[in-house]
Amino acid sequence: MELPEVVTYVDGPVAEQRQVLTAEEIERMHVCDLPEVLESCGVQMLSYGPYGLEQRPSIRGSTDETVRVVIDGICVNNAQYGSFDFSSISVADIERLEIVRGGFTEGVSDEGAVGGVIYISTKKQSLGHHFTSDSSIKSYFNSYLPFDTFSQQLGYSGQLSDNDFLKLNLKGVFANNRFLFLNYQNRLKERLNSEVVDGTSNVSYSHFFDGGNSLTVSDLFYAGNKNCPGTETSTTVGVQKDIDNNVTVSLINPELGGIVRLENNFAWLCNNRFYSEPGSAESKHYVNTFKYAGYADFYALKNIRQNAGLTFDITNLDSTNSGNHTHFSGTFKETTKLQFSRIFSMSVPFAFKFDNKNTAVIPKLGFKAAFGYFDIMLDGYRMIQFPILQDLYWEGAGFHGNPDLKPEQGWGAEFTFDVHRFIVPFSVCFYTNYYESKIKWVGNTTQNVASAFYFGIDFNSQKSFFNDRLILRGNVEYLYTELLDKNNKYEYGKRIMWTPDFTASLVVIGKLPFVNCVLECNYIGKRYTDNMNLFSLNPYFLMNLSAEYTCFEHVTPYLRFENLLNQDYEAVENYPMPGISITMGAKLSF
Repeated sequence: MELPEVVTYVDGPVAEQRQVLTAEEIERMHVCDLPEVLESCGVQMLSYGPYGLEQRPSIRGSTDETVRVVIDGICVNNAQYGSFDFSSISVADIERLEIVRGGFTEGVSDEGAVGGVIYISTKKQSLGHHFTSDSSIKSYFNSYLPFDTFSQQLGYSGQLSDNDFLKLNLKGVFANNRFLFLNYQNRLKERLNSEVVDGTSNVSYSHFFDGGNSLTVSDLFYAGNKNCPGTETSTTVGVQKDIDNNVTVSLINPELGGIVRLENNFAWLCNNRFYSEPGSAESKHYVNTFKYAGYADFYALKNIRQNAGLTFDITNLDSTNSGNHTHFSGTFKETTKLQFSRIFSMSVPFAFKFDNKNTAVIPKLGFKAAFGYFDIMLDGYRMIQFPILQDLYWEGAGFHGNPDLKPEQGWGAEFTFDVHRFIVPFSVCFYTNYYESKIKWVGNTTQNVASAFYFGIDFNSQKSFFNDRLILRGNVEYLYTELLDKNNKYEYGKRIMWTPDFTASLVVIGKLPFVNCVLECNYIGKRYTDNMNLFSLNPYFLMNLSAEYTCFEHVTPYLRFENLLNQDYEAVENYPMPGISITMGAKLSF
């Protein structure tokens, strides 16, 4: 097997740093959900519990609404909350995962990210008929409940006729999520009221015309019933029900006149959430977004490559707490890449964003020098984050949004040194951001009052040994942040809450004659729980191990151990995470 390099490139002469995982790498980890994969790549996850409960990615200290999630060219962030529920997609349906750290990437399908982008490409249809199954049970070694989580995945991919293909992926999970933890009084306690029952399906039909042109209709559906236990000291138990449905129609023309590749996507993103607590009325939130996303890749000229994308969204929000609103937004984004010589090239991404009240021009300029054994990349860019609907319109519990909010904005720069012909290939990225007009809850409303400085060093490396029988992949990131609000003397000069000073990950992949093993090590450093830096959470180190038996042709039994060191830790204050667990399962393929 040939693994991708740690640093890969967008089509064209100029690069940006991307971390790539293939379907084979993801499948060997035998994880239940996508956040576990992201953690193995060094991404900090703000987790409020195990499977099915809220988990938010933070890249380079950014908030989750600034991290774009793009599935097959469609940005799927929830318009109300700005985030994406990672339980709503089955890991078994992912063909390729790409993580881009930093602001304003070169890709034209991310609508101008600030914190970073998580690109997900789902598996495509295949010739013949293929069936897959993945059955597993999980235990937290709780004597009251020997087996906690039951998961079942079924998949089919096949050819219906010469030009018609069908793909189907189904997954259902029952997770009781009961585990023991040490509470704030250092007493052993059992985590209760965190049961999750959910299911997801992804159905895709494709028809191919002459010349490789294709029409694809797909539906990604998710339904989940989640008992939300609250903090470890909370006596209130909430019940959250999520029903999401994303319907996409895509028309792809891979070659028009030998000049351009075109892709047109029409999507309906439906996100419904219902939440209730004992003694209070149920709150209901309906978010319906109708989206057009079109992309063009001009490839005819030898030394010039241009990509362009146009998105237009109409969102209707009908919420108990936020009222009824219709929101318009859109982006035009293009990236021009120029190759001056065999060594020097330049990238000029540009975006224009708009919504009901705001417009923004977002430029970027990048240079690359390729010297054979190493590359040097230098980028400078602007960052813009429009307010999410919750910040604009939320009403409840004495808090209310602010419809007059302005966009968050700032500037950033990156310097990357990529050594790809060395004993151990590696890349080092130095980055800095200045961000102002950040939206912050002050008193009982939201205001553009925060500004901050970011500086970080991001190190990546990957090396294979013994003809790919042993592969090491590592990431280390140092992040320094400083709040710059002079009107708040208690917070001025302090670090931003929840942002760790160090994050690190190490993945060791071993391929033995009959067994494949994957060892994941993740470290999250010290995080302050308030912007005055009075209180903090301890660093934590997690170690996970997966092993699969490969001697059978159609059956692959596997084991996965999580938190092997049985560490007591919290990713978010007062939300304990589980200790050691074991997952036992088997995958079938025909």
